[in-house]
Amino acid sequence: MQPETFDVLVVGAGPAGSCAARTAALGRARVLLVEKRRQVGLPVQCAEYVPWQLAHQVPIPPRCIAQTIRQMRTVLPDGTTVDKPAGGMVLGRALWDKHLAVLAHQAGAELRTEWTATAYDGREVLLRHGPREARIRAQVIVGADGPHSTVAGWVGQSQSEFVHGVEVEVVLPELRDQTEIYFAPLYRGGYGWLFPKGETANVGVAVNVRMGGQPGPALDHLLDRLGLSRAAVVGTLGGAVPVGGPVAEPRAGEILLVGDAAGLAHPVTGAGIAPAVLSGQMAGEAAAQAVAGQDLAALERYPLEWEARMGAPLRQAVANRRHLDAHWTDDPAALSERIRETWIAFPAYGRRKSNTEAPRG
Repeated sequence: MQPETFDVLVVGAGPAGSCAARTAALGRARVLLVEKRRQVGLPVQCAEYVPWQLAHQVPIPPRCIAQTIRQMRTVLPDGTTVDKPAGGMVLGRALWDKHLAVLAHQAGAELRTEWTATAYDGREVLLRHGPREARIRAQVIVGADGPHSTVAGWVGQSQSEFVHGVEVEVVLPELRDQTEIYFAPLYRGGYGWLFPKGETANVGVAVNVRMGGQPGPALDHLLDRLGLSRAAVVGTLGGAVPVGGPVAEPRAGEILLVGDAAGLAHPVTGAGIAPAVLSGQMAGEAAAQAVAGQDLAALERYPLEWEARMGAPLRQAVANRRHLDAHWTDDPAALSERIRETWIAFPAYGRRKSNTEAPRG
């Protein structure tokens, strides 16, 4: 079987992969973007909220916005409620992910769905589509294939720290215009949320199962707390979110890791869309420059750039998460004090010392 040749191979067509493919293609690289799922964007595995600033980095058409948001409400285990301005939007992720893939294709990237990257021998990537196989030879490979990344495994950068979430989309009895965050001893190592999207809302809980968290019972508890019925559920999803911080080596030779595959989700909030977009764009630009100059040393620009833009905040978040996990308690008052020290709604969040070295996933 003769290999197909491309300048850049991007594995995974979520926001990180599509943004990487689009940016590299705009830089005149020959790009192949592969997605193992049948349809880009489905199934949705995300709470779908993004800050409004993201619209300055990547197109977000109005049709992809389910609802705009004005503030975030945090409810502590002791019952204290804190409101904080937090303008943003809850996306229709399936539509938006598809939109980003369309932009990548329009920029010149070739898109193939239902193709899975299964192996890499140091020269060629083996793709499978049912019984069919294809071998791809690329100068640069971008791993954008999520928290359990196959590409990251090829270069020894798999992650081990996760929270596991379960979420339902539920019909709301009345409209809401804010995101809501809920903490409770039962939501061990995590929290619950309600993100409104018009007549429905995403309601979910993420917990650390290593700390004894149980996603199902935690979600039942939250729905009861909110007075929402299981009979109003119109969809269910779940998944893992990496919370250990960035992997040690986001660049390994000709391979760049982006988004969740690089451990760039926020270790405290779990938010991963904005870092996925930014890291994808950075990696795509570095890949295009490396190909144009026939010099893979240009790829080192990618880890240097994301470190400059995201390194310090991620280290702060890792320190806060580990402090909260280490002091988790079933006492609502004591747990509330720890959350005031480590959650983004409170002034103490940015005061915890972080390690000087980049955290490892």
